[in-house]
Amino acid sequence: MRPDRSQALAEAALDALEQSDMALAHAEGLKIDAPHTAAQVNLEFLEQVVAEGAAGAKLAAAEIVDGHDGMTDRRRWKLSWNDAGLAAGLPPYAFAKATPHGAYLRETLALLHMAENEMRFYSQLQSEVAAIAPKAYHAAFYPGGRFLLIMEDLETRGLQPYWAHHDCSVDHAGAVLDALAQLHAAFWDSDRFSGDLAWLRPRTKKFGRKWHRQSYLEARRRYLEMELGQTLPEDIRQLLSVWGQNDLAVYDYWEMLTPTALHGDSHLGNTYGAPDGTAGLFDWQVMFRGHGLRDVAYFMMSALPDVMRRSHETVLLDRYLDALGSRGVKMDRAKAKRDYALFILDQWDAHMKAYAFGGYGHMPEARIRTRDTLVGALQAHGVSDLLEHVVRKGTL
Repeated sequence: MRPDRSQALAEAALDALEQSDMALAHAEGLKIDAPHTAAQVNLEFLEQVVAEGAAGAKLAAAEIVDGHDGMTDRRRWKLSWNDAGLAAGLPPYAFAKATPHGAYLRETLALLHMAENEMRFYSQLQSEVAAIAPKAYHAAFYPGGRFLLIMEDLETRGLQPYWAHHDCSVDHAGAVLDALAQLHAAFWDSDRFSGDLAWLRPRTKKFGRKWHRQSYLEARRRYLEMELGQTLPEDIRQLLSVWGQNDLAVYDYWEMLTPTALHGDSHLGNTYGAPDGTAGLFDWQVMFRGHGLRDVAYFMMSALPDVMRRSHETVLLDRYLDALGSRGVKMDRAKAKRDYALFILDQWDAHMKAYAFGGYGHMPEARIRTRDTLVGALQAHGVSDLLEHVVRKGTL
């Protein structure tokens, strides 16, 4: 079959899948013979999945002690075990993450296969990077963005989850970069991308890619009309215009780079710190295949105030590259730093989308901090020139 014909068929299949995912997300009466909503989680189910393999363990009581509904429905359960459960060291708390009520929320999960991504991570990959991700007791996904995840409670293990508006120390930033290096080295240029990891798709072949790009185009337009966008320096406004006209050329270049498994949403609010000074990540819904420096730029732009970026960015980036090198992954340092700088555009898109469409619960101070860091980094790294070079030459 001619390559152009094969590509056309692949595009048509993805378009048809996008339409099906949309319909399934909005369907109210799907028959799913398994728990997939927060209301369907009960004592019997928690006992079944959390106590699996623990002889004689029984839940004496289980109660919800915290929770909220948003992009997903989340509940924190307090678990009271019998003597056998206590002797087996079963946890006093568990965390449930489940299908949201609103069809418009399921739409995003379904079109981008976000629920599928996260459930596949916990059922397939978490054990390979267990030091940097919480464990799950149950992970299952279903059509139309439906899913159910029962996982360990971070705070029970003494882990400190960060929110987007929290202050990030240099130590925590370095620990997160160590964690990202561990993730990326584990799957760097893996043969498994054509096998059991084929679900980790490259950016331009992600499920829902047309729907997703359209949301970015709309976010860029809205952002310039809103308060944060109106206060951008003129050179940055011009950069946004050039970026909007040439993003597909940059995406093509990024897919020429060596791929690995990306967390995909590696902002500060999806990280945690451990008592021993190490760090990890949660919310693995946006995983895809791409270059590791993408996760690095995405994190640094979200976590560091611009004054910290100016004083520590180079050291932190070198720390990541050193951590990769210690695991056998070598990169040309000069080119790596250019690629890192160009990837800042991806966090810029994420920032604009979050601001233009309501913030995803992020506090205003987090959005302002990220805007200021992005502006400083885009200017300091000459991203306008890098973008122009990729558009003209197809490479850096």
